Amino acid sequence: MVTFAPDWADVVLLILRDGIDGATVMSRRPDEVPDFLPLVVCRRSGGSSPRPQFYDDVYLNVQCWADRDGDADAVRVARNLADEVRRVLWQAWRAQTVTPAGHIAWIRESLGPLESTDPDLPYLGRFQATYELRIRHTPA
Repeated sequence: MVTFAPDWADVVLLILRDGIDGATVMSRRPDEVPDFLPLVVCRRSGGSSPRPQFYDDVYLNVQCWADRDGDADAVRVARNLADEVRRVLWQAWRAQTVTPAGHIAWIRESLGPLESTDPDLPYLGRFQATYELRIRHTPA
């Protein structure tokens, strides 16, 4: 079913799931974060559109959690995961990667990956970033 406005989650989650091996990609933080590591959570944090039937402008908050991996500490692993998310989103825009729900027509990074500790999970690495995306429907 095609929605009136493009569904950012259908586009972004598919792009990230296809582009990042070994990570869980979700639109909500699960209750038991450690069970889903490495974890990428994408949430809309704002945005609007003057022409929602054609595109949606989304402020996307991306949070990455990770535990240590071999010799790499949890912070380094989470930082690398955040960098991988960044790479996948930018490459999807450059290549105009089309999903069944639409594509990223424009991207801007308004907050690059930034370490953000989680007081409930202090032993995990956590980074977050904010991207501004223009999501367009896939032409019929």
